[in-house]
Amino acid sequence: MAPRLASRLFAVDPHIRYVAVNRSGAITEMEQSAVWPTSNAPETDRMEELIVNPIILEAVRRRGNLDLGGVRHVTIRYGAVYQVIVPIEDGHVSVGVDPSGDVEGVAAKVESALSTTSEPSAVERALSLALPRGLH
Repeated sequence: MAPRLASRLFAVDPHIRYVAVNRSGAITEMEQSAVWPTSNAPETDRMEELIVNPIILEAVRRRGNLDLGGVRHVTIRYGAVYQVIVPIEDGHVSVGVDPSGDVEGVAAKVESALSTTSEPSAVERALSLALPRGLH
C-alpha cells in the first residue's frame, strides 16, 4: 500500500500543521500534525473540506481558466493559520501552514510533491477496488 499523502506532505516542511485530501467530494485523509495542536473542532475542518474549499477552488478555477493559465493554488489567511488549497485531478489537497512559515515556499513544496507523486489514476483506483488481488 502506498504511503498516505498526509505523511509525505508533513515531511516537506516543518511549518505544515494540517493536511486534508478531498477526492471526488469525499475526505480521504484529514490529519493534524502532532507538533502543531489544533484549537478548533475537527467538525469545522470537515465542513471546510467538504463545502468551503471546493466552492472557493471552483470559483477561482473558473476565473483562472478564462485567460490566466489555470490555478496552481489558493491561499487563505485566517487568524491562526494559512490555508493552502491545491487542486488535484479529482479534488483538492488542503495544507494548514503556521504563520511563522514561508507560506508561498510551503505551497511550492506541496505543489512539487504532488506533481512527483505516483498517485494512482481514478481508473487505477477503481480497478484496485474491483480486483483487489490483481489479474492473477
